[in-house]
Amino acid sequence: MRPAFPLRQLLGVLLALTTVLHWASTAAAEDLAPLLARIEQAYGNVTPPASIMQRGRTISQMQGEGTLIRAYRGPERFRIEIRYPEGTEVRIVDGARAWQRNKPMSEIFRGALLLQAARVALPWNLLAARETLRDGGEHAIGEGRLHFIELPLSGGLKLVVEVDPESGLIRRSRGILAAENGSEMVFGTIYEDFRNVDGRRYAAVEHHFAGGRYIGRSYIEDVEFDLPLPDTLFRPEIPGMI
Repeated sequence: MRPAFPLRQLLGVLLALTTVLHWASTAAAEDLAPLLARIEQAYGNVTPPASIMQRGRTISQMQGEGTLIRAYRGPERFRIEIRYPEGTEVRIVDGARAWQRNKPMSEIFRGALLLQAARVALPWNLLAARETLRDGGEHAIGEGRLHFIELPLSGGLKLVVEVDPESGLIRRSRGILAAENGSEMVFGTIYEDFRNVDGRRYAAVEHHFAGGRYIGRSYIEDVEFDLPLPDTLFRPEIPGMI
């Protein structure tokens, strides 16, 4: 019988990460091959999409409920737009530049957006980088087990993906961002309610964490792949900006 992963179990060791990163070693492709094959089977079409558009709603612990739009066109071109009753939050990364509400932002802010873009592109970016993955092994989570895989990203960023080894589904991910003082910022996501669209599987419910705190959840109600997303989506709306 495949182990169940209730939300309370997935919450259990969400932040138990540093020990894995210290001893995980680069995995030979053949070592992770059986698990990657189960991921491929679980998610259907594993060809990396040229673009991803997600629409839905999000519930923030701080700002309440808002409508959600995410636009992804590669690992360094990403936009998230949330329309709350009190106003609209827009965050954009385009290569070396990042903005929030049309204001240029720091490299740390850019890194956080790159981690979010990498999360949206799961599992396709994970499968495409199989030669650079790091194997964290299996760990007991409640009554089941999850297999930890580290996906190294550009600029020293890391994404740790936790996979149900029986179903091949990604149940949790953690983005790791090095802060200026040498500490690490951890952004966690728990995935639930898996659905299919255009031959690809995705999680329709996401629970979000930052620094060990629960910060809200998102409901992905519509997903489209390989749309021709225009460059203007990844530019701030500033007069005279090219």
